[in-house]
Amino acid sequence: MPKILAGCLLACAWAFAHAAPVTVAAASNTEPALNEIVKKFTEKTGVTVKVAYGPAVALASQIANGAAYEIYISSSDEYTHKLQMQGRCLEEPRIFGLGSLVLWSLAADFHESGWLEWLRQGRGKIALPDPESSIYGQMVLYSLNHYQLAERLRPRFVRAPDVAHAAEMVASGKVAGGFVSKSQVLERSRLGKGHWVEIPPDSYPTIRQTVALLTPAAGHPQARQLFDYLFSPESQKIWRAYGYAKP
Repeated sequence: MPKILAGCLLACAWAFAHAAPVTVAAASNTEPALNEIVKKFTEKTGVTVKVAYGPAVALASQIANGAAYEIYISSSDEYTHKLQMQGRCLEEPRIFGLGSLVLWSLAADFHESGWLEWLRQGRGKIALPDPESSIYGQMVLYSLNHYQLAERLRPRFVRAPDVAHAAEMVASGKVAGGFVSKSQVLERSRLGKGHWVEIPPDSYPTIRQTVALLTPAAGHPQARQLFDYLFSPESQKIWRAYGYAKP
């Protein structure tokens, strides 16, 4: 009997270790935090996770057209709600945090207290996440319209596919500054580089970072396990450390 039990336990352990990886589509602004969370999850469970990062709008479109991701992490509850209405979610999507928009620059003349004047008087190029594919890019235009700066700055914009690429443009010195998510400037490799200012949240709609458990996750318990883990106290601590406020 003990040999039979041991054999069953070994077989279960082998099956768990060789289970199909959990597939995730995630908005690129979540990458610094999500990489840490996924690493801890895999260390705890042995379950591998494959994450495809990209613009939230483009990823939602892929899922709506049949891409077989099991979890979708969005920077807008609008797109997770649309997927739910299309019958592509197993349950109600959940909000894990509120995102923040940041203006970041390595320029010596950039100071947090004078960021509006820096935008008005500056001449350098500014990285803008593409509003057609990036929620954060859309929020930038909301904010700049609030300050009546959108048209004035338009000739200086250099469009990036998403906030991750916008941050890379700033870090490489290709632009004078850029609009990114707070998580990008709190990434360990970028701490202390340049200066950044958090754009007043009353100048743009609330960024509700949302997670959806998608229909391809049915019958894959490890996907549900990861979905739940994203809201665990351990994960919430990491989300907060990267600037995502409590919803």
